[in-house]
Order: sequence, then structure tokens, then C-alpha cells
Amino acid sequence: MSAASDSGVPTRVVVGTDGSVTSERAVRKASALTRAVGAELVIVTAFNDRAPTGVPAAGIPLDAGWVVAAQDAAERVATQAVERATAEGVGTVSKRVVAGEPAEVLLAVTKEEGADLLVVGSKGMQATARFLLGPIANKVARKVSCDLLIVETGE
Repeated sequence: MSAASDSGVPTRVVVGTDGSVTSERAVRKASALTRAVGAELVIVTAFNDRAPTGVPAAGIPLDAGWVVAAQDAAERVATQAVERATAEGVGTVSKRVVAGEPAEVLLAVTKEEGADLLVVGSKGMQATARFLLGPIANKVARKVSCDLLIVETGE
């Protein structure tokens, strides 16, 4: 169920970031939009809680410290994004740090939060093939249950 007002103006916006320059462009756009319309902003960072490919097959145990380090790094990224959004004047901003594949995490959090807009970056779009989306934007575009804003984040 979407949180959109009757006017169609978003009231709860979800945006994903991994701390990269391109994902931060999406966060800035989402911050500006939520500030302008008085919406709530939920910043999401996903982290990998699984061993890198080949590690289990090689018989190398997954150290619990590796997962904790990945989660801590994601927490830092999300906290920094919240601080920037707050500094930019976003009234209500929160964060979610969730283990899993980024596109799936964004879709789940969007649904759980009752968001009516998901903002993602277009990273991976190429000038010669603008109809092709980056892997995360492409995955969420096919499955999202609310409006989707794809921010041009190319270099």
C-alpha cells in the first residue's frame, strides 16, 4: 500500500546508496525532491553477507568478522547520507541497512515502508544505448510496486 497523498505527491521516498559518486547523485536528487514536497526520505544501503564466489568451494570458512565489517561499512555509508540529507534541509530522514542483493533489498524496503516513490541511479547507462538500464535500475524497474524515478548518474 502506497503512502502517496491524494494529490499524487510523494509522501515517502526510498533511495538506495552504496556510497559511490553516482549513487550519491541519486541521493541528492531524492533529498531535493523530498525537501521540496515535504516527504519523508528513507535511505537504504545493502550489504553482502555471503562469502565471495569460490570461497566456500575452496574450503575457506567465512569469518564472522567479514560480515560485521561489511555491515559496518554499510552503516557508515547510510549514516553519512542521512547527515547530508539533513544538512540539505530534509525534514524527516531515516536509514535502513539490510543484508542482501541491492535490487531485492530496495524492492523489499520500498514495500515494507509503504513508499510511493523509489529513486535509483542510472549507473551503467551508456550514451549509445540509453534504452538499457544499469543492473539495479533494470531489476527494480521490472518489479517495483510504486512510482520509480531513475536519476541520470552517468559521468
